[in-house]
Amino acid sequence: MSAQPEVWRVSTVEGIFETDVETLKQWILEGCVLPTDKVSKGNLSWIEAGRVPKLKGAFSGEAAPAPEPVTSFETFVEANPAYTNSRDHSATWVEPARVSASPNSGVCHNHPNADPEFICRMCGAVFCKACPKFVGKVALCSLCGDLCHEYRAVKEKAMRAGLQSSGFGIEDFVRAIGYPLQHKAALFGGALVYAFLMLAGFRGSVLAWVIMFGCISHVISQVAWGRLNRSFMPDFSAFSYWDDVVQPGILGLGITIVSWGPMIALILALMFGVSSGVPSSSRDQAVETVTQEDLAVLTDPEADPAKLEAANKKLQGTRPGAQIAREAEAAKDKARDPAGPLRDLFQYVGGGTSIGLLLLLFIGWGLFYYPMALTVAGYSQTFGSVINPLVGLDTIRRMGATYFKAFGMVMLVYFVAVIVGAIISFVTSPLALPYTGNVVGNFIDATFTFYFNLVVACILGLSLFKCADRLGISVD
Repeated sequence: MSAQPEVWRVSTVEGIFETDVETLKQWILEGCVLPTDKVSKGNLSWIEAGRVPKLKGAFSGEAAPAPEPVTSFETFVEANPAYTNSRDHSATWVEPARVSASPNSGVCHNHPNADPEFICRMCGAVFCKACPKFVGKVALCSLCGDLCHEYRAVKEKAMRAGLQSSGFGIEDFVRAIGYPLQHKAALFGGALVYAFLMLAGFRGSVLAWVIMFGCISHVISQVAWGRLNRSFMPDFSAFSYWDDVVQPGILGLGITIVSWGPMIALILALMFGVSSGVPSSSRDQAVETVTQEDLAVLTDPEADPAKLEAANKKLQGTRPGAQIAREAEAAKDKARDPAGPLRDLFQYVGGGTSIGLLLLLFIGWGLFYYPMALTVAGYSQTFGSVINPLVGLDTIRRMGATYFKAFGMVMLVYFVAVIVGAIISFVTSPLALPYTGNVVGNFIDATFTFYFNLVVACILGLSLFKCADRLGISVD
């Protein structure tokens, strides 16, 4: 008795289908099943196809030999219209080149004044709702009898193909600015959650940045695959603590290490040197000792009043209470001047040219590579790729001038974000409260920070989308 083949279900824009694993792999190689499409083995839960270990080889282009001829996706849909009809779906996959080759695109073949609803995948004829022949709910061309696709879906796919080949420029920057506003409810909801968490102490801030990195990576991956109208919020309907919390946190940590790690390590080393080897302002105030001359003045009844006062001051300064008072005053001055350690740091760096140049080099590396670290995290979703700068540098090489354009746009967005943050801080400074600080200003600034990071993510996603052919990214 032969073993029963594994039954897999796959949910795409064409509908939900059942097949075997080899046919599913073939559909992946044909580009009909994307990494974000849901699949299910038997009666198990749905999961994104890109996360299934058995299917990762197909997404990377490795074709496993099948014992039987594998049915193509189009042939399967055409041969199983009843299966598709039972889910109230119609096939919508089509080659964009065939759409552009249609001589009657946009006009019904029989009724020029009617709105186009279908297009034949073979002859390219366009029909209104009344013209095709229907088998159940599957539309067939009245001229050649081949399968018809929805005209709107075909047109959208052709527009995406045109957008992808149009080059990367200022229009994409404008598109990225408006991208978060397409889903206003998700934007304001996510911004409020992020802002509240940023005010909730260290743990809240960490969780806020985990959510931020999750949204950034989600936007980059969706836009890079050509899904420009999808919401930027991850799908929490099938919440997974690992996928939705731990993994974004790990990716965010990898981004920080690979881009800003060298600078952070150098600053920590210098600050340790500053605190241990460079005298601070409190240590600069050396305690004056009482000399024999001062003692002679103190014991001389005919001593000069000015010298007697100075000697008394020195004597009072040697008492333990005075020393404690000086240390308390120094600590108070340090608390009032949070930039003091940085000032000491820069003073220390200024004393060594090589250290200063090294610090500037690390800052430059962080500014340059941080957008690429976000990009790698977005389309790879793996910590190993994020932490390896060679992956990012190779991606920059393949993207060419497109990355440098995206980099300039990202730096412009961050510059505007700093200006907006400064304006918000200045305007709301009268609302600052003791101990709690400027809660209102911090809340508003965090809200804008959420928006600006989504714009940055869309810019990076669009740059990947325009370079998909060079990077081997499968778009819709």
